[in-house]
Amino acid sequence: MNISIIGGDLRIVRLAEMYATEEYNVYTYGVEKYYDNGKGYNKKIEEAEYNNIFLCNSIEETIKNSNYIVSGMPFTKDNITVNAPFANKEIKLEELKNMLFKENSNKKFFAGGIPKNYYIEKETKKLENIDLVDLLEIEELTILNTIPTVEGTIKIAIEEREETIHESNVLICGFGRIGKILCDRFSKLGANVYCVARKESDLAWIREKRYIPLLYSELPRFSDRFDIIINTVPHIVLTEEQLKLFNKNVLIIDVASNPGGIDKASAQKLGLKVITALGIPGKEMPKTAGRYIKETIDKLIKF
Repeated sequence: MNISIIGGDLRIVRLAEMYATEEYNVYTYGVEKYYDNGKGYNKKIEEAEYNNIFLCNSIEETIKNSNYIVSGMPFTKDNITVNAPFANKEIKLEELKNMLFKENSNKKFFAGGIPKNYYIEKETKKLENIDLVDLLEIEELTILNTIPTVEGTIKIAIEEREETIHESNVLICGFGRIGKILCDRFSKLGANVYCVARKESDLAWIREKRYIPLLYSELPRFSDRFDIIINTVPHIVLTEEQLKLFNKNVLIIDVASNPGGIDKASAQKLGLKVITALGIPGKEMPKTAGRYIKETIDKLIKF
């Protein structure tokens, strides 16, 4: 059986290698910097005996070799190019779309956050005869993806400080999927966990879990006690006015998608340490994240 890979970060590279170990023929484009040593293959492939991972010379060649095509998660970061940090050159979304459009056989295309203009038949989520599967719309995968995100965040918090998580005062902004698990994990590590949210129902759940619930209007009363602040909200929730009140030694980690929830220009001006941690699963736990993607795709292929 064949599978094609176009772009993607390290978790997609690990996905390709997992399929290779299952004796799939894996055709790739846009991962050359990871594999290519100028010969069309890499020592990494030789050492791992991945003689069934192939580097293709074009998008068209990659697509033609398989009925299943996988790209990045997220698919794009700028709505212009494919998310492909290991590509030798940019892969334009429009170019890939045109190549898919030219195909005459039924294929499935998997990526995370597929632009709406890819859907020629919006009701059936198709690009002509290509089935488009947006991985970020699959609830099971989204939930599983929070696990490497949370563990990677904890790893950053440990590496960037000289003190234990235990007995630290940790503020989590937002009580969505990631916020819930962050609260749980930091609490189990012995931190004093505060969580700020807007919904009354969220505040009630935060209270029920024995974390400390806060409204954004209440932050000024507590601001100087936080050792770690983690934002999960994808719009600005911590403004310059609020940032001025924080302890100057506080570590701020923003894991939300762009533009994030921190006024970063103000934070820099105030001398606060802010780490923008996008794409944590692909950077910190790519093998686990790749396995979750593979499990999801395998189920969809079987059906």
